[in-house]
Amino acid sequence: MVNKKKKQKNNNIWHSLIILGTISLGVIIWYSWPRPTQVAINQVGSETGTVTLSFSPATLNLEPNAEATLTLSINADISPVTVAQVELTYDTTKIDPPTLTPGDFLSSSLGTSTVADGKINFTYVAPATSGGITGSGILATIKVKPTVIGSSSLAVTENTIILAGTETNALKSVNDATIIADSSVSPTPTPTPTPTPTPTPTPTPTSTPTPTPKPTARPTVKPTLRPTSTPITRTPTPRPSSPPSPNPYTCPELCGDGVCNIACGESSQNCQADCTLNNYSTGFNVSEVTVTPPSFWQKILNWISSLFVPTQN
Repeated sequence: MVNKKKKQKNNNIWHSLIILGTISLGVIIWYSWPRPTQVAINQVGSETGTVTLSFSPATLNLEPNAEATLTLSINADISPVTVAQVELTYDTTKIDPPTLTPGDFLSSSLGTSTVADGKINFTYVAPATSGGITGSGILATIKVKPTVIGSSSLAVTENTIILAGTETNALKSVNDATIIADSSVSPTPTPTPTPTPTPTPTPTPTSTPTPTPKPTARPTVKPTLRPTSTPITRTPTPRPSSPPSPNPYTCPELCGDGVCNIACGESSQNCQADCTLNNYSTGFNVSEVTVTPPSFWQKILNWISSLFVPTQN
């Protein structure tokens, strides 16, 4: 009986050791098992964070079932932002599912944005070749519509991660939005972005054209009328005519082919004889020609010639 009790006691000890060892092994495995680490959001005033997120307006007053737009702005003046993974929460019992619109700070969307079950999730990235975006801008706009009277919030959760060149969350601080629906208050006007004034182009001064001088009309010079010289008719001084030769004689007969080459003062027989001697035509033309009386020697020749001409009856 004593041995039986002693044996049972030993079994209980072994069972206890086995159970204790199993529990110890489970604890060791639990703590040593690799699990994903979540990057925690930096608290306000953290020295490591450089990027801030804020809603504008911070408080939105409007009537129930009226829509208004909230702007989620990002400020990254120091670190170039490459990825913005944002998670927002809203009260589904007081607000209809909001409408999300990307802003102009990060131009590309990674994956599909979702609005469901009281959460808004979206991830925006900078262009791969940009090396990150610095400065301030609009990350997103959210249009909300409260359905009942009361107050609710649109809050940024700790799952929001901003990467700026490192694997450390660069988010430094956030500013949530408060939405108040009350029928007795005037709705908060949605801030309209002030348009950038378009610079008025300075008009280029137009050079004043130099007036072209009009030609001065010159008086027409009238030609001076010169007196027309009256031609002087000169009456030729008559020259004294040579005195007519004495004893003018008219030769009554000429040879048919021309003037009979005999001296005046001879008879027609002499003229005929001369024409015959010189083989002129025997025809005669009567003409009157006044000739100079033959010279002395011509008379002698004419006389000799007449000796050879037969006398006509």
